[in-house]
Amino acid sequence: MKIITINVNKGGAGKTTLAYNLAEFLKQDHRVLLMDFDDSANLTHRYGHFTNLNQTVINLFENGDVKPIALKNNLDLIAGHSTVEQLKERLNTRRQREIIFGKWLAQNEQELTDKYDYLIIDTENDEGILTQNALIVSDLVIGVAEASKDSFVALLDLKQFVSELNQDFDVQAKLTFVANKINLSENASKELLEELHHYQEYRGYLPRRTKLADDAPIIECHDQGLINQLTRVFEEVLS
Repeated sequence: MKIITINVNKGGAGKTTLAYNLAEFLKQDHRVLLMDFDDSANLTHRYGHFTNLNQTVINLFENGDVKPIALKNNLDLIAGHSTVEQLKERLNTRRQREIIFGKWLAQNEQELTDKYDYLIIDTENDEGILTQNALIVSDLVIGVAEASKDSFVALLDLKQFVSELNQDFDVQAKLTFVANKINLSENASKELLEELHHYQEYRGYLPRRTKLADDAPIIECHDQGLINQLTRVFEEVLS
């Protein structure tokens, strides 16, 4: 099972949209578990509103027990919840709080490995305790940037943060960069891509399209050019 976390400490970059479309892309041929660590629960709301705490990250972190929601063939969800912010406050008083999720994964490793090929985590745009828990256990971290200076700086901050966590917790998360909401006719987009090409972590870009913000996954749309672009980027990210 491969664990992938999407993060950047900058709102509006498109983390949730990327997590959603990556999961929908992968479920064509693989078994996927989505996890929503963001207190907005926007990823969860793409699929519905779930109020049973036993199916959310709240129960996972507080009681070590959770029942994933079966969404579609090959796709399950551990839902986000509106009280995640309060959860983070409570976790900050716990010992070894950075590795609570890692311990849960270790305790359930066989069951998870038997059921899933990929675990995809959508995080909040922060460096808080839930984000740390996700990054520490990740095989791959995807940093997302839109065409702005702040977003690019946030990617570099993420690179430093992942490096520090790798060193502090003796782990080896791999980092990749994906540019999002790119319009090649605009200078801001061209400048971002020019900067990103200097970094070995860069894997490609997704165009600015209304369909990328829709509730329907790109892999099911009728825009073959967009599907091809999405496929190329995801294959590069996963290679």
